[in-house]
Formats: sequence, C-alpha cells, structure tokens
Amino acid sequence: MLSITVTESSPSPPHSCRKRALIASSVSFLVSGLTWLCLYVFTDVLNKNNNHFTGSRTSDISTRTLSEPSASGDRLGVFAGYGQSNSDCCGSGPNPEVEHLGKIYNFFNDDTFEYKEPMLGAFCDGSCPYLKIGNELIEKGVYDEVVFSTSGMPGASLNMINGDYPAYPFFPFFVETYKGMLSKYGKVDGVLFHQGESDNGMSALYEASFDSFLQNLAGEGIIIGGGAGGGKIYVSRTTRCHKPIDPALSAIQLALADKDGVEEGPNTDSISADKEYRYDTCHFSQKGWDEVAKLWLDKLT
Repeated sequence: MLSITVTESSPSPPHSCRKRALIASSVSFLVSGLTWLCLYVFTDVLNKNNNHFTGSRTSDISTRTLSEPSASGDRLGVFAGYGQSNSDCCGSGPNPEVEHLGKIYNFFNDDTFEYKEPMLGAFCDGSCPYLKIGNELIEKGVYDEVVFSTSGMPGASLNMINGDYPAYPFFPFFVETYKGMLSKYGKVDGVLFHQGESDNGMSALYEASFDSFLQNLAGEGIIIGGGAGGGKIYVSRTTRCHKPIDPALSAIQLALADKDGVEEGPNTDSISADKEYRYDTCHFSQKGWDEVAKLWLDKLT
C-alpha cells in the first residue's frame, strides 16, 4: 500500500502581503537615509560661517594617549560640556600649552585620555574652552585635576539638542557620555551648558524647550542636581553670534537658574564681539578664551 505523509507547515503569506512589507521596508530605509542626508546638509548650512567645523565628531584615538587621573573625590573635577559651537572646539587655535596641562583630561567613549585639541567628541578642529577653564580651576586650588567631555553640536538650536526629536543624534550622545562619566567617576560635578546663539530672536519657546531637556534627561534616569553623583546644569547667557545680543533671550537664560538643579552660568555675551576676542565676531580667539575661563571660574567656585 502506498503511504503518503503530509507535514504541516506555515502557509506562505500572500504575494500582496509580501509586496506591501517590501514596500514598507524600502520606504523606511529611504526615509531614514533622507533624514540623515537632510541633517548633514542642514548642519553644514548652519555652520557655513564656521571655519573649524568638520562635519563629524573627532573620534580617532590612534594618536591619543590613555591616561587616568590620580585625584579622586572632591579633589577631582568632572564636567560635561554641552551646547553649540562655543561649547565645542571652534575657537582659533589650538590653545597654547598651559601650566597644568598634565592634570587636565578628555573623557570619550568610556575612556579617559590626556587632554589634546581638538578634543575627542568635538565637531570642530580648533581650540576648546576647557583647557583654560581646567587650568584656572587647578591654579586656584579648586581641584587637583579635572576631566572634561564635549558632546554638543555647532549651530544647533535648543530643540535640536534637547532630546525631543529622535532624528537628531546629539542628545543620545550626551546622555551616553554623561552616564559614562557618572559610572567611571561616581559623579559629574556639573554640565557646562553654552547654547543660545542659534535661538537669537526666537526666545518665546526657549524656556519650554529647556524644560523638555530636563524632562528628557529625567526619562533617561538623569536627575540633574538630584543626588547620586548628578551635578547641576550651569546655564550660560549666550546669544551673541554674528548678531546683536538678544536681551529677551538672555533674561530667560538667567531666569532658568530658578529651576531645581540649574545654576547661573557665565554671561559670555559680555565678551566683546571685537576680533581681538572673537575672531569672526562669534567664536573665541585665545584672548576670548581667557575671558571665558575667568567667567566660568567665578561661577564654579
């Protein structure tokens, strides 16, 4: 007798379903690609007047030296920089060596390196604010050694970096960096927040956008100024960049210090737009960085 065994198997989806799935996948891939292309073009346009903007984060560690600070606890300063170009390495430079160079470090991707400009994590290839800030903090005896990271985006408005829009990768990188510093050092003494130039003339939504930033950080488990090693955000008053100062925006930035976990940062708008201080009327020269460091020292001590 002829015996036939029939094995059950899942039926193949109808051709129309497979076709729709393929179309959906293709559309998703196309949208993702267009999003990144638009982001690249948009940020390039934002930085058309920024001679040091490279278009990508400095990430090559082959010429960098891993190094760990010997200081710890209250004698080690740990700060995360965030914002737009003047929180990055878009200054004229690189900076000349400073007295305490060997005691200043750059945190990047869970590792700590000897400080060298441009910093790892920066979009620009010029000088950065952190070398002179660190030198001032050590010179005045506030810390024995200082670790900095930089995670911002030159040209970015606040709603590009506050975490509201998943298409922008800047907020996730900041969160990753902040958590990495917190894990490695058990604390972050503060976020040095320097952003606002791209919101000049558009102050109405600034506070709401900053509130979203705080809420999005909380959603990532980062409670600013809430203990467990989390430091405060020091908000700079900064609106000057190829435009006159925006008094309304500056007043809002100052008022943000009334929020829990937020402190008043430096008023860098007070630094002249003269080319002696800002080589292109926006980004800082060496003399400009000297003034920036003094202003930060005043707020961090």
